Amino acid sequence: MLARDTDWRQGDLLTCEAAAALGLVGATDHGRRVIVITHDCDLPHDSELCVEVIVAELVVKEPRPDPQLSYAKNPRRLHLAYEGTDAAPLILELRHGDRRSVPKGDFAERAVKDNSLALPVDAKRALKQWLAARYGRPAFPNAFEERLRKLSGKRTVEQMIAKILEPDAKYLVGLFFDLGEQRGAEVVEGEPYTLSVSVVYDATEGGGEARGSAERVAGQLRELFEKTYGKPDVATEIALDACEAVADTHLTLADLRRVDQWRLEYVSLRDDDQGDFLAVGEMPA
Repeated sequence: MLARDTDWRQGDLLTCEAAAALGLVGATDHGRRVIVITHDCDLPHDSELCVEVIVAELVVKEPRPDPQLSYAKNPRRLHLAYEGTDAAPLILELRHGDRRSVPKGDFAERAVKDNSLALPVDAKRALKQWLAARYGRPAFPNAFEERLRKLSGKRTVEQMIAKILEPDAKYLVGLFFDLGEQRGAEVVEGEPYTLSVSVVYDATEGGGEARGSAERVAGQLRELFEKTYGKPDVATEIALDACEAVADTHLTLADLRRVDQWRLEYVSLRDDDQGDFLAVGEMPA
């Protein structure tokens, strides 16, 4: 079993040899790596009988994180960049369907940490957010989601939102929807949802360029909603009351308790097994 002084932490990588010894990957499979996802406090806890891991795919086509799959923007897939002292970053794609449980006895006996690669602090925070978002994201009201599927030209509104967001995704922290008192309401036909949108950007890392991107996105979203639903005073489905670019440094805890983060899975669920439409609402992690 793992002792209290174990140096294993959430986000650590197993060596390829150790992953193969545990039967998680093939002996010659170097296109997949195994990541520990059990919480730091649970790793040595006596009541936890297994160590949970994810078998992640090596991203080789684009050797850098996809902005739409970074910072927990997509609740089903995540890109993480591991940094090495003498090597290029290792980009891995995680999917919840690739989670595995390893008995602690087996893990303690055969697991070996890959100390040549480390997960930066901000990336580990994103991993925690992504794991939490699996179960923590609420759905918006069904009637609201249905209205977001209204066609605007040849695409639905939510697909158009995806198209607007994609070019500037690397600068955006998230898109936050405020439905006020209608947050959990299934409103009747003819009564509009009153919506305020905050396009939150990374003011520290992105600076003026990020602000410009967020303002451009906010303007395009206003045009989309007015074109599709009409101006707020005449809209009968969704009345966009406000849509503004907001610096993440200005978003308060009170703000976060009032709004819901809207994560559009359509953007990055492009594989064949995406299945039926998935709920897009999600609380900030």
